[in-house]
This record gives sequence, C-alpha cells and structure tokens, in this order.
Amino acid sequence: MTDRLHFIPYAQDPLAALAQHILHTHATTLPRLESLHILLPDLHAAPRLRAHLLREAEARGHSALLGPHILDWRDWLRVFGHDLPEMASDQRRELILIEALRQHPQLYGEGNLWALADSLLGLFDELSRNRIELPQQADEFLHRLARGYGLDGLHPALQREAELVHTLWHAWHSELHERGLLDRHSRHLLQLHNSLQQPLSHPCYLLLPEQLGTAERQWLARLRLDPKLTLFIHGQGDDDPSDARTYHPQGPLRQLLAALALPPPTPPQGRYSQALDTIFNPDARHAAPLAERARAFARECNENPFHERLTLFAAKGNEEEAQAISLQLRRWLLEGRQRIGIVTENRKLARRVRALLERAGIQLQDAAGWALSTTSAAAVLERWLQCVEEDFPHVAMLDLLKSPFAFGDSERELHLNTVYHLQHDLIEHEQIGSGLARYRQQLQLRRRRLPQELAEALQGVDDLLAQLAEAAAPLQTLLDSGPWPATRGIEALQQSLGRLGLDQSLGADAAGQRLLDELQQLHQAAAEESTQMDWLAFRSWLGRTWERFHFQPPTIGLGVALMGLGQTSLAHFDGLIIAALEREFLPGASANSPFFNDAVRRELNLPGADELLAQRFAHFRRLLEAAPRVLLSYRQHEGDEEIAPSPWLEALRAFIHLAWGQNCEDRELAALLQQPASQVVMTSDKRPTQVEMPRPSLPGALLPTRYSASAYQQLLNCPYQFFAARGLRLAPPETIREALEKSDYGERVHRCLQAFHRPLDGLPGPFTGPLDGKRREVAIELLIRISEQVFAADLEDNFLHRAWLQRWLARVPDYIDWQIERATQWQVEEVEQQREYPLNGRVTLHGRLDRIDSNGEQLAIIDYKTGNTPKREEVESGEAIQLPFYALLSQAAPRPVAEVSYLGLDKTVSQPLRLADEELLQLSQAIANRLQELDQAMLAGAALPAWGDEQQCEYCQMGGLCRRQMWR
Repeated sequence: MTDRLHFIPYAQDPLAALAQHILHTHATTLPRLESLHILLPDLHAAPRLRAHLLREAEARGHSALLGPHILDWRDWLRVFGHDLPEMASDQRRELILIEALRQHPQLYGEGNLWALADSLLGLFDELSRNRIELPQQADEFLHRLARGYGLDGLHPALQREAELVHTLWHAWHSELHERGLLDRHSRHLLQLHNSLQQPLSHPCYLLLPEQLGTAERQWLARLRLDPKLTLFIHGQGDDDPSDARTYHPQGPLRQLLAALALPPPTPPQGRYSQALDTIFNPDARHAAPLAERARAFARECNENPFHERLTLFAAKGNEEEAQAISLQLRRWLLEGRQRIGIVTENRKLARRVRALLERAGIQLQDAAGWALSTTSAAAVLERWLQCVEEDFPHVAMLDLLKSPFAFGDSERELHLNTVYHLQHDLIEHEQIGSGLARYRQQLQLRRRRLPQELAEALQGVDDLLAQLAEAAAPLQTLLDSGPWPATRGIEALQQSLGRLGLDQSLGADAAGQRLLDELQQLHQAAAEESTQMDWLAFRSWLGRTWERFHFQPPTIGLGVALMGLGQTSLAHFDGLIIAALEREFLPGASANSPFFNDAVRRELNLPGADELLAQRFAHFRRLLEAAPRVLLSYRQHEGDEEIAPSPWLEALRAFIHLAWGQNCEDRELAALLQQPASQVVMTSDKRPTQVEMPRPSLPGALLPTRYSASAYQQLLNCPYQFFAARGLRLAPPETIREALEKSDYGERVHRCLQAFHRPLDGLPGPFTGPLDGKRREVAIELLIRISEQVFAADLEDNFLHRAWLQRWLARVPDYIDWQIERATQWQVEEVEQQREYPLNGRVTLHGRLDRIDSNGEQLAIIDYKTGNTPKREEVESGEAIQLPFYALLSQAAPRPVAEVSYLGLDKTVSQPLRLADEELLQLSQAIANRLQELDQAMLAGAALPAWGDEQQCEYCQMGGLCRRQMWR
C-alpha cells in the first residue's frame, strides 16, 4: 500500500510533484487522462496544477491533454448527497437559531442576540465537524462540564453557560429537523459516510488538506483502503514522532498520521531543512537549550545554510515595511522570478502594499480578499442607511451623492453640478448641517432672496432633494414601527436603492453585485423563516452580514500572490515575503469560541488553543521552505511604541546569531530603500524647486480696489497671505460646523443685540421707550427671549450648544446694566450698518459697523467683542487697525465721530479699549496714508513676502501654498 502513499517534502512544489507522478504513472495512456480524478484542498491551485501537467506532457511529446478532472475534494463529495435533505443556507440557519434564542429569553438576558448567535453557530460547527453529539439529558452534559472544569459541582454562572449551550443545541437541531433541513456540517458528515458505501469507480489522486476534523480523519482512514486511491501528503518527518506536544509545527501531521495508522515520513536531509528542524522541532526527550543546539549544529555545519536564502528586514514602522516589500518584490521581478508570494496577517499592511504595487503597475492575486463591509459598494449603502436614520447629515449625504454609484442613470456632469450647488449654496452658505425638511425649507427662503435667474439655477437642487425624500420613504416607514417581517425590510431597501439608481450601478461592479446577491440571499432566508424584526435588529443583521461574508476580486494572472497564512496551502514560489512577523499577528491570538476553557474543550474532544496555534505554526514552518529566496519583515517600532516580535522570528534570529555570529539582516535592501531612485513616483517635467521664502508680486489687474478692515489687517500680518487670499482670491473649502465655535457664538450674540435695538424679522423686539433702572427686568426678559429664539436652531442640532446659550444669558443682566448707564449720555442710532469711504480715486474702504451711538452732536462707534481684543500698544503702533479703520468709514457722516471703542461681552461687559478725539484722528489719518503708500508700492511690483511669524502661521489657511516648513 506504500506505493499509494506519497510524502512531498516542504522544499518541493506539491503540485509539480503530483503532476510528475501522474504523467509517469499514466505515460502509456497519454494524452488521455479523462478517467482520472484529482482532488485538491482548494481549487485556486487548479490553474497551477494544469500548467504543471501541460509542462510535463510537452516534455513527453504531447502538446495537449484530454482530462483529467480536477475538483475540490468537498465538491467531489457533493455527488454523494443527492438524496439527502435540503441544506440550510448560512443566512437561514442564523435566523433559525435567532428564533430559537427568542423562545428562551431567560438564557441570554440583555446580551446582544446576534453576537451570541454567531458565537453559538461557531461552537455548533466545531461540534459537528468533530462528530460530537451532546447528550439528551442536561444532567449528563453538566457532569461532563464539571469534570472538565475540575469541580465537584458547577458554579451558577457556569451552569447557565451549560444550560444555554445544551438547550439551544437541541432546540436548533429540532428546528432544522422539523423543516426537513440539514446544516452544512451535518450534511458534510453524511456525504463522507455515503462516499464509503461503494468503491471508487475511477483512479483518484487526493492531495490532502492540511486541516481535517476528527470525522474527516476517520473517513480518510477507511477511504485509503480503496486500491484506486493514491494519497499525497505535503509534509516531512522529524526525529521524534512520539512527541505528544500539541503546540508544535509537526502537531497537525502527527495527529493525521496517528489517525491513519501511518509511519512518519523520512526526516529531511538538506542542511537548511535540518537547521529549521533544529530550531523549531527539537527532540522533546533530549531538547537542549537553543544556545546549545545552535553551537552543536554549527560544529557539524561550518557554513550558514541561511545565507542568501533567508534574509530579515527590520522596519521602523508600517510605511517603511510596506515600501521595503514593494522594493524587494520589484527587484525579484527584474531578476526574472515569475511567481512571488506575500504572506501577511496584517490587513492594513496588505492594503498599503497593494496600493504601492498598483502604483508601480503590478497587479496582485489577492487570495484573502476582504470583508464586504470594507468595499466602496458597502460604504455607499452604509451612507444611505445613515442618511435615512439620522435625517440626512450633510457629510453622509454628500458622500452618497458624490459616489459614482448614486443616480447612475443621471448625466454625470449635470448631477455633480447640482451637488455642488447643494453643498456650496445651501449647506455651506446657509450652514445647514442636517434635516431634509430644513434643507428644503432653507432652499426656498434662499431662492426668494435671489434674483430670478439665480433662483432658477437652484431648481435642480430642489429636484434632487425631492428624489432623496422619495427614495427614503420606503425605509422611513420602518424606522419607528415594528416588529415587521424581515422580508419587508429587504424589499424596502431594494426599492429605495432602485429609486437612487444604486441597483444598476452596484450590479455593474463586482463587489456591488456580490453585495446585491447577499441581499437576495437574506431576502430568501427571511421569506423561508417569516422572521420578525425592528429597525435595530435589521441593521444588526445587515451589518453582521457585510462583516461575515467576503469579496474576492477576480484573479489576474498567476504572478504576484497576496495571501494570509490560512490561504498558503500548496503554495510554492520563486520568491516569498512573510511580512508582519510580530507577536500580534504570528502566532497571534487564538480565535477560540467564547464558550468553555481548554480543559472543558479537551473533555468534549474539541481542539484547544494549542492545537489551533499549532496549525499556524505548521503553515509558517512549511513556508520557510516554500521558495529558494525568503524575506522575513517585521516592525521594530510604530511611532513611540516598541513592537514585540514573533517568538518564531526571535528563535530563528537567535539561532543564527548563536551558531555563526551573523544576523541575516538584508543590508542591501535597507540601503536601497534610502535611495530616491528606488521609489515609484509620478514623473513630471515641472517639479517644484523653490526652497526659499516666497516673495511674489501681484499684477496690477489682480490688486484689490476694495479693502475691508480684515483685508488691510491681513496685508499687515502677512503679505503673502494677502497675495494668496485677496490677490489670487483663493479660499479653503468651507466646513459645516456641527458644534458651535467661538466665531459662531459671536455671530449669534451680534444678532441678539441687533434684534434688541432694532426690528429684525422673525425675532421678538426691539426694546422701545426709555431704558432705566425701573425697566431693567423688562429689558432683561426681552433680551433673554430674543436669545433663546436665536439659539433655538443650534439647540435643535446639538443639545451641547445649550452651554453657549447659558454663557450668553449669564452676560445679559450685565449688558443691560451697562446699557442703562450708557443711555445717560449716548443713544443707539443704528446697528449692523454697511459703510463705504473712497480713500482715493482707486481704493475704496468698506465694512460693517456693529453699532453707531449718538449724543445729538457727535457719533460713537462700538464694535462688539466676544473674544480677545487687541492690546492698546498694538493699536497705537498701527499694527491693529480695526478701530481707526471704522472711524475712516464714517468720514462722510453728517456728524463727526468722537470715539471708537470695543465692547467686551465675554467674561464681563466693559469697554477695554477706546480711541477718541486727537488720538483717533491721528491714528485714522496714519493708517489711511499707509494703505495708499502700500497700494502704490504693490502697483509698482513690490514683493509680498511670507513673514513666517509663528503667531500668524499657527492658524494660517495658506500654509499649503507657502510651505513654510520647507523654506524654514
């Protein structure tokens, strides 16, 4: 029987070895191999196997082959299940378990129903896969658990755990039986049984999977007696097959050989393989410390077998590691290596490596894929549901509308233009952050304020908002009602997607079609089970589905493969990179069920944490020989955090150093990584060369002719900022502030005082009649009512805004007291007035005055301040020009301006700075003369340099143009 059992050493390509054996065995029947069946653990390996078969056939003079049949071994088993009951889909069996849980609410309390169901299904799958039946009587099961926990009796909490598992296991299977269904693992076990009822009809070659459950090992022990079966095992022996340790790279193979009653294969002969076994597979009976093993091996082998075959790269962070992987892979491609593998459990690193390689024009075959929840198709669906749930918050709504998936049947340029008007004219200009009704109401108000031709341009926005309301309607009826049939939720979602055009656009995308298919599967499962849900349960159901199911992009060629450790079965490469060799990822945490500890799992004959980690250990050990060149990469640090390396890497690195005094660090790769020529960059003939302080000048046609106080102040603070903002008319994108800022607070306070002193549409007020001590409380009450109404919309958006309202209300009595005292000499004449003053024939000053008071003969200008005010020395030196600038704006007034002052409204109500009489006149004339001089200099081409002042640069919005960090 030994001629029907073949062990393939780790260093040999298992598919190449299988192809050579088949064509050698069937040389006389070539090119006809249609009677053969080849069973693989994974059909992703089928193209490589076909390539090896054709290569071997061509070497024997045959340009083509007829057959063989290459199948996934689980697909092959399905032919033995035609007469079995229907199999419950994953979606349906989850709903069945949810219903079983709902029938036993005393078992789970306030826990998350869906998370519990997911954990239970994982445990039930393990029990089925290992052919473990729970006893019918709960007492017997409790006794087994107590024995596993080492207790005379179970603690109440453990008893509840046992009751939960036992009750739901039987309830779930009972529900399946009543429906005439089988779960997929029970069906798989019956297929295993049926396949043994008759001998094989064709020669069959089985390349064994690396991981088999107890039932599968028992099935294989009987199947291998069939003379038509030839068995191939990718594994090699070790010096101590009696070693019973579970956390061991040979653990899975020893377990399999014990079940099949097979002797271990011959240990490897090559020095490289022997060195690896000395590190990772020491003889358990005579295992010396690593240092002794290293020195003993070095005495027998003077030359380091790892030299030039295995190298290490220690990265300073995630980005450097990704760059190193990209560079090494490109080097190997230039050397002519055709099949290269990248193995990593760090999906963040994998995504970055993919991006770097795609920038270099290198496509990857991603065997791991990614969760549906991380695709752009799922993101747009999530944004839509967020819009419906939260009444269209502007960020989610704009993300949705700008997505290429939304409104796919619309003319794209016209649609994006409409979205631009929605964002710029309504959301940003009107500062509306959410609420579909508020958007539409404010849009109508804005259209009434605009000229007719501009108002008509916003018709498209109105139509777009109406479409969103129509699309949301089917789902909004479900939000506050329930429970309702889950099918109704799916149908409402599908209907709304259709109204958005998402059904067609998602269907044209590979990941989008996968998502739509899952929706249809959910609908079918819900229809079969008549499940009732409310909105929260419905969203949990959808969210867990996107997390649980994966999308794998179409395979592109057979060149560069990106995979996780679990996808490396049968892998063999010309060059291999094993990345993220850190303790967090390798070995990583065991994904055990939350039910039962290892002792109980052993009592139930379930695999423990050590066995699961041993499977990962076996993958890693095999991969070290899966290519003639192997690079191991890891991070030493990430930011200020030191990263713990994998213990497997530590053992390997220590052994090499102790044996030969070497470290195998890839210094050449590290040096190349520092060279700019090694990076993939976008080339251009126009590259930025300026590294000095920018000193541009403005053409006369771009020089402003109108100056506000802020524009003048900006010119003084930083000429370059003035050049970019006022000359080039650049401005950063406006943001919608979901929380009030200090500047927003100031605007609200200005509006409150404006309504208190003069009529303002939609607000109470103004205060009429004399304001004195007798009418103080009336004035306070009115200003409070005005303030509450001004802040009302903000409180609707965010309850935390009440703090800003309370901050102002605390100042209201102080303001009224100040106003009473002020009214003895000055009366409010005008508020919020726009003023202009022609400085000369070219320059005009303009601005808004918060308040103008009069004493009958003279005027006084007041500027409200809810923040900091300039210091007197800054005003007197001409560096803060706002107050004298306001005096200039009133030069044409019929009465002279006697004083200009700030009125502080923050911690106290007071006038911290006041200019009057001769001082005001001199400062006003000085800043007027200086502005005319500056204007003439700029007309003559004077430079506008960037000062680089720390205080001004801290909040400057033109830093991306100035690039101060470069020229400093």
